[in-house]
Amino acid sequence: MRATLSGVVLALSSMVVAVGPASAAGPCSVYSTRTTPGGYVAKMTCSSPDAFIDGYGSTTGDANREGLLLRQFQSNGGPLCSGDRSRADVGGFRISMSCAKPTSFVDAFGTTLTDAAREARLLKEIAPGRFCTHDGVRAVSGGYEVKGGCTKPTIWFSGVGATVTQAAENARLSSGVG
Repeated sequence: MRATLSGVVLALSSMVVAVGPASAAGPCSVYSTRTTPGGYVAKMTCSSPDAFIDGYGSTTGDANREGLLLRQFQSNGGPLCSGDRSRADVGGFRISMSCAKPTSFVDAFGTTLTDAAREARLLKEIAPGRFCTHDGVRAVSGGYEVKGGCTKPTIWFSGVGATVTQAAENARLSSGVG
């Protein structure tokens, strides 16, 4: 019964958690926080392998968690990614993130900065070797539309929703990638 309830909670939270052995990674520490449009940046330094990661979020806790989830992604074989900047955009916020090995850039939208940061991370996680990004957001009848694309091969995708976050999630899910 407890395992079933845990599975239901994970399914309802719409968060995918890898189950299985993860690569060992050294510890991370936040060495500073600062404000940014929509929230905060938690600047972290990590060891083994060494990395500097900037996590973005609506609160300092969200920013720290998003940075740690980027580190977890790297530890599980993904590229090293870090947030670069945020700005207000139609219906919410836009975050820009860069990744190394291979070099790529991701822009993503969300109603909140935390939502935008999560979408950027998830866009990278669904296709770590590809360049997938949101290209734009606009208001449409009943809500918002988010458009995006991926390379290798080139595909275009879009989604609509009552909020920017819903539109961004639907766009990512409609990509057929991952």
